[in-house]
Amino acid sequence: MELGEKKLFISVAGGGLILLAVLAGVAWYLIGPRLSGFQEDLPVIVGVAALLGFAAIALGLGMIALSALTGRRVLFSQRITATVVRILFPLVFMLSRIIGMDKDRIKRSFIAVNNALVGAGRDTLRKGNLLLLLPHCLQSTDCPNRITGGLIENCQGCGKCVISSLLVLAREHGLALTVATGGTLARRVIGEVRPVAIIAVACETDLTSGIQDSYPLPVYGVLNERPHGPCRDTTVNLDRVEEAIAFFASAGR
Repeated sequence: MELGEKKLFISVAGGGLILLAVLAGVAWYLIGPRLSGFQEDLPVIVGVAALLGFAAIALGLGMIALSALTGRRVLFSQRITATVVRILFPLVFMLSRIIGMDKDRIKRSFIAVNNALVGAGRDTLRKGNLLLLLPHCLQSTDCPNRITGGLIENCQGCGKCVISSLLVLAREHGLALTVATGGTLARRVIGEVRPVAIIAVACETDLTSGIQDSYPLPVYGVLNERPHGPCRDTTVNLDRVEEAIAFFASAGR
């Protein structure tokens, strides 16, 4: 991913955090006299607690930014990342809508940041399975064979869609592979396979939500392509999937 694409999410997150801090400061100033009516030191206690909270979030965002932009792990954990992202992502998304930014663009930037973070920490992954998680919309709508869940072996390799090629890749590299119809099935498969990391193919919306739902499990996202529109006969660049596989192999996986 290009550096500029990663910078977008980080910049909007930083701006959103500053805006939230300003609004919180104004709110504190306005309600301070009322708080002192309950207890003289209460405004100070609330103010210090708010400052510490913002400082912690800013520190987390700073570590995420340094790791994503430099490709080096900067004293962060997936749980810290998850907490900071869950706080900031709704703010980033709201702010991007206010300023008229394309929602898919900010989601792509988030995915780029996430992939960079996974890359910065991939050397710390324990030994175990890698899961290639695919959306059912990659399957041709004309295909009569059910391949979702644990039925991927039903694929006849006819070549009408990209599933057969992905199945070959998974076999060559020893990956677990599943095709999911939604988040519930994906979570069930993850629970059964118990992978150390996931390579997920999906659209911006599904990748964004799936990455957050899977924390602290690392998910490397690969965007699908939609020549026929969303959720129908989609495809994916196989080179991008192979790059993702090599990405983990280069770490000795």
